[in-house]
Amino acid sequence: MNKSIARLIALGIVAAVPAGLFAQTAQTKTETKSSTNPVTGSQTASTETKTEAKMNGTKTTTKKKHTRKHSKHKTTDKTETKMDSKPSSK
Repeated sequence: MNKSIARLIALGIVAAVPAGLFAQTAQTKTETKSSTNPVTGSQTASTETKTEAKMNGTKTTTKKKHTRKHSKHKTTDKTETKMDSKPSSK
């Protein structure tokens, strides 16, 4: 009984993994910016990462932006993540 369940699970995994899984492409770009406000003395550092992946005729773009603002009184961290998927044109 356990062998038949294991075989069904294995077949399910094989069916779920697309043939083009190993043919996917991805590109990642990272930008870092920092600035200081001369009036208040607060410092801001931003890191933006953009990843574009093409897999099985679908183009997925993920953008992640992390901002850290440091002043005399407090430090604020903010992270934004956006994901967009659409069919790629061939």
